[in-house]
Amino acid sequence: MEKYQISINDITAHYFHFTFKSNLESIKNQGLIPSIGKHAKYIEKTKKIFFVEGLDNLLILFDCWINVFYYMPKIPIVYNLGAHFLRQRWFPQFIADIYFWILNKTKIHKNRAYKVFNKLLNESILLKLDLEKNVDFRYDDIDEIKSRNYKKRHLELMGYSKKYSSLENNNMDKWNLHCLSDHSINNSKIKLCYIKDSYKLKDIFNYAVNNTTIDLKNICPILYEYLENEK
Repeated sequence: MEKYQISINDITAHYFHFTFKSNLESIKNQGLIPSIGKHAKYIEKTKKIFFVEGLDNLLILFDCWINVFYYMPKIPIVYNLGAHFLRQRWFPQFIADIYFWILNKTKIHKNRAYKVFNKLLNESILLKLDLEKNVDFRYDDIDEIKSRNYKKRHLELMGYSKKYSSLENNNMDKWNLHCLSDHSINNSKIKLCYIKDSYKLKDIFNYAVNNTTIDLKNICPILYEYLENEK
């Protein structure tokens, strides 16, 4: 697989996808295959490959992910059922409101979220995708989570912050882009990213944090709090 050295140009440009290092051999042989993640069973309708545009948007994605890890129940089936029931008009929404309120008052889930995120950073790699607009993806494609009848307040709680997401339409945001449904990416369009001598996502993440154009404290407060906690 061809290698790609991260530079300052990547802060706001190019397309990136991260995955666990254990998937690298399969990607070298088969490319990227669309799928529905285990936590998206009741959210996504079709198999897709997700990516971001620029490392600034990778940081925004991580702000969302830490938040999701924070509110995600430890038992996956509880999360999946919650994702299903929250879309139903008959479901008493105050139950979800109470659940989110309780979690907001405890540090236990926050500490667990940080551990899960640290594991992701330490065990993942970053891939540069040489994608073609209107061939591999479309900017006006639909974000299925936005279109699934969730309450706006719950979408915001689960990471779709007004500071970087538009909830006035169902289009994708640049921190949460995806390829066309059921569309694979050939390994000829994939490069393994590195910074200096490291291929670890954590080192690329640190580079992005140190060179971002985003006011993290204002735009990505969840990520900012994580970074303050790690000092």
